[in-house]
Amino acid sequence: MKGIRAFTLAEVLITLGIIGVVAALTIPSLVQKYKEQATVTRVKKFYSAFSQAYTMAINENGTIDTWGLEDSEIDVDEDGNSVYGDSSLEQYEKFFNIIGKYLQKVEYEPIRNTRGKGFVMSDGTQIIAIWLKPSQCSGNGINHSNTYCGDFYIKTDNKPHRKDDGTFNSNVFAFNINPYRIFPRGTDNTEFKDKCLSGTDMSRCTGWLILNENMDYLHCKDLDINTKTKCK
Repeated sequence: MKGIRAFTLAEVLITLGIIGVVAALTIPSLVQKYKEQATVTRVKKFYSAFSQAYTMAINENGTIDTWGLEDSEIDVDEDGNSVYGDSSLEQYEKFFNIIGKYLQKVEYEPIRNTRGKGFVMSDGTQIIAIWLKPSQCSGNGINHSNTYCGDFYIKTDNKPHRKDDGTFNSNVFAFNINPYRIFPRGTDNTEFKDKCLSGTDMSRCTGWLILNENMDYLHCKDLDINTKTKCK
């Protein structure tokens, strides 16, 4: 027994202390990375499901400019705040009723300005706003990549969708409505840098997230869609 050696209590405590420090430094980073990957998965899943539903709606009903929709408008309430007009809310409901037939496991609560959730996917992803411009949208022709029929915004969790300064938070993602497709905002390098990377409009990070499957724009500011798509 004299030849047996063991750790002293002090050595054990020091080792545990080192482990604790390392864990405190690394676990938050790992948790953040996990949350970001979960967001990436949600946005890509939504994009796939909604794009398929939109294509099916077009195949059966024609392009969106033939759906009998009117342009969105903004009204002013008694307190002077800008709100969606009643006619705009009716148009949103028509849009949702058409495309909702092609979405599975979706809850729908009509939007009434500050109340109502619109579409809520099974994983909690929610369409929080939509703007329609069918008068500017024509399904005739060949190339419609730049044709604007409207846009909409989704939120991926229960956190507030705006920061204290009124700009969108990092849980909001924007998409453009095209005669034949849904396009993520922020695929253009200039728009990505001016809006997403600068933090002035985080909803324009959608294109980056879908193209590169990461949210590294939250951690480093020298990213470029063409030359640098990760922090490291």
